[in-house]
Amino acid sequence: MMNTQLKYGFKKEFSQFFRKFKLLGIILAVFGFAIANPLMYKFSGVMFSEMSKMSSMPQTQSSATAVVQNIASDTQSEAGSDLFGGMGLGDVANMYNNSSAMFSLSLVSFASYSLLIIMLVMMSAAGGEQKKRSMIVPMCSGLRFKNYLLPKFIIYPLSVFILTFLGGMTAGGLCNAIFDYDKISVDMIALGAVMMAVYVMFIVTIYLSLGLCTSRPGIMAGTVFIGQLVLDSFLEAAQLTDYQPFTLVAASNTIFTAGEDFDLSAKMPSILTAMGLSIVICVLMYFLALGVLNAKKIDNTEEDKPAF
Repeated sequence: MMNTQLKYGFKKEFSQFFRKFKLLGIILAVFGFAIANPLMYKFSGVMFSEMSKMSSMPQTQSSATAVVQNIASDTQSEAGSDLFGGMGLGDVANMYNNSSAMFSLSLVSFASYSLLIIMLVMMSAAGGEQKKRSMIVPMCSGLRFKNYLLPKFIIYPLSVFILTFLGGMTAGGLCNAIFDYDKISVDMIALGAVMMAVYVMFIVTIYLSLGLCTSRPGIMAGTVFIGQLVLDSFLEAAQLTDYQPFTLVAASNTIFTAGEDFDLSAKMPSILTAMGLSIVICVLMYFLALGVLNAKKIDNTEEDKPAF
């Protein structure tokens, strides 16, 4: 049976989550980017397609003018090939009309962009209330740290997981609707959405733990956001992309852009290991926060300093 402290801990977090627009902020961040990214890629594809059509239009001017325009067109084509890695404008337009490739880009982009907003929305829960000395009365009344922390580590990561999964499914459905080639099956959309949901939950839990440990949620938001980008780039450069949480980002690129010859069954052990390790680390981050708060006992007193 749930003890009274834990019961009121959940009641407090639910109240703050739903009544202070934290939930609305996370929903807007997740679904806003999940919808905006595919639409942006669609617009980019239409733009490149029109540019490709214009460059291939027959010339009706005089021969001298036609020669000048052909030279200009060839120059633009060469510049475009250099800019897009040897692909012409038509090839780029086709790439931006590929459902699978655009779903991969949308997954990584919306998870990355929404992540920072989610952390900023969660600042109060991730140590902000300690900084404001809002815990003086509860702690003096005998509130135990495990009953204070457990609701946070259940409500926020689980909510982020569910909303990110739904955002991924929305992005996948939208990609199938607005792009013409290489449609994605529902089970593959679900796999991509689950991978991104676990990854975002993993990063958010780390942020929650570090914010609570340091009582500096603003600094930790920037540190975790930049740190995960740097660490992901480092691991990818070192070719250490398997069997660790950042595999979930790398795999979303590989699965949806490798084509029909890609062997998903060979990649699944790495993906499942990454998911399992991410969940284990999430649990360990709770115990880290619990240990740190028990060790320092949250000093809510403020030293009186002279005004001069």
